[in-house]
Amino acid sequence: MFLVIALGAVLTRVRFLSAALIGELNRLTYFVGLPAYLFSSISGAALGGGRAMTVFGVMGGATLLALGVAYVVAKLRGVPPESFGSFLHAAIRGNLAYVGLPVISLALTARGAGAAWPVALLAMAPLTVIANALGVLLLLVGHGKPGPGAMRTLAWQLATNPLLLSSVAGAGVAAAGLALPGWLAQSLAVTGQMALPLALLCIGGTLVTMRIRGKRTQAFLAAVLKVGVAPLLGWPLARWIGLSPDETLIALLFLATPTAAASFTLAGKLGGDEALAASSVVLSTALSIVSLSVVLALG
Repeated sequence: MFLVIALGAVLTRVRFLSAALIGELNRLTYFVGLPAYLFSSISGAALGGGRAMTVFGVMGGATLLALGVAYVVAKLRGVPPESFGSFLHAAIRGNLAYVGLPVISLALTARGAGAAWPVALLAMAPLTVIANALGVLLLLVGHGKPGPGAMRTLAWQLATNPLLLSSVAGAGVAAAGLALPGWLAQSLAVTGQMALPLALLCIGGTLVTMRIRGKRTQAFLAAVLKVGVAPLLGWPLARWIGLSPDETLIALLFLATPTAAASFTLAGKLGGDEALAASSVVLSTALSIVSLSVVLALG
């Protein structure tokens, strides 16, 4: 997996892939490839909804605990008001689809635990809702702008998220016991097959095109909180709730993912600290090589 990310970085560095093309591939993956993959996988899966919600509970609980730790760290380090929301956002919002899904898919396949894959897909959907909701609220409240437009912004973020919509639609089809026509199922499966390798290539390309833009100390702290503290908080929760080894691996890998690139985009839209957000994305992605490797080794 890391070799594919490195390949994306090298191809972008030598200008075989341009920054503009990386941007277009990102859009293709986000709006077409991943939604097709999620819908195809979930709609054809045997739903393990109860276990998925338990895994989500661990991830959601660890995320909220990490938010509390990030708040204390931000106060102790004197993060200024204009950067406060962006710091908290970068510390808790993971790149679930672009990094989490490929890593978990490969990990479960390697250990012969493909039956747990639907659990990962279904657990990601509500976590996507939480991540979007917290992201919008933290940025708006952090910058003193929680006015009446906050709920509209939040609703729009959720209503237009293609990953969330495709996951919900796929779960609906599976719950209803519907079977897609063969031609449609095959077309979605073929389209979705491009998602995971393209996502990894785009991560590598983004590492080259997105620069560290200052606020390095704050960005480093946010990155450590995201890829290090969050999975550390998730591990005792997983043990306490009684997740299976495969479910624990899913939860910890999702928690160890780097800061989502969407945190930078959202910071720009909502008046956050774009420099801090961009630096957090780059640093956390680099550090996640260590955190994800540790989780995989211990899993």
